Amino acid sequence: MRDNQDSAQTSREVLAITGKGGVGKTTFTAILAKILAADGVNLLAVDADPPVSLTYALGAQPTKTVGDMRSRLIEDPAEKRKFNERHTRDVVRDEVLIELDGMSLLVLGRAEGPGCYCGLNQLLKFGIESLTEQYEITLIDCEAGIEQINRHVIDSISKLIMISDATMKGLQTAAYLKDIASKHGVMGPYETGLVINRAGEGVEALVQKACEMGMDVLGVIPPDENVAAYDRVGRPTIELPDDSPSVVAVREILKGLRRAR
Repeated sequence: MRDNQDSAQTSREVLAITGKGGVGKTTFTAILAKILAADGVNLLAVDADPPVSLTYALGAQPTKTVGDMRSRLIEDPAEKRKFNERHTRDVVRDEVLIELDGMSLLVLGRAEGPGCYCGLNQLLKFGIESLTEQYEITLIDCEAGIEQINRHVIDSISKLIMISDATMKGLQTAAYLKDIASKHGVMGPYETGLVINRAGEGVEALVQKACEMGMDVLGVIPPDENVAAYDRVGRPTIELPDDSPSVVAVREILKGLRRAR
């Protein structure tokens, strides 16, 4: 964690990235983290998807997770006593936070199971709520679908970014996520935006349709063979070259987000 994290940030942003499975939300999050870290942003990345895809995309290993901490709390009375004596923020920071080059990483890990002392997603929520106060930007790679929105895991966010592939089904899912967040999940005020990933010819019609569905299109990302090649061999997304088409596109999307601040 950087030295200036102990001082309060004058402003902070929490960006939650969601969408249906397979649309590329983890790739988008990892590229966004790559750009922000290179820009020197005081950054926290949260891998809130149980398969820990973001962790691998950032070139890390899930050596410490909230799930592991939860298991210790259940199985070890001494750990439970220590937890009760300390602020949840401090427990998460000291026991779970992973320091990477240019950013900190919080990994959710295993899904919630029976017999828990304190709900896994509730622990993650407390950790996020307190840790985000010490970072300029927090990126949350949410699990696919609406579960974490329904569980109020991501209450305090600045922007909910829905990722869609270049299909009507993807747009419909994104619109549904936006509606669920508005009616049942995320507390305001926050903004929403849509990114269309792997967008080839004919994307203009999808952009128009998304606008008609009431979604603010932040940008489109073209197909990128580098992403596919890295995925095939298990190379971390964060190592993509700066001139890779997806990195260039995400950088433009980020510029738009910054202009809107």
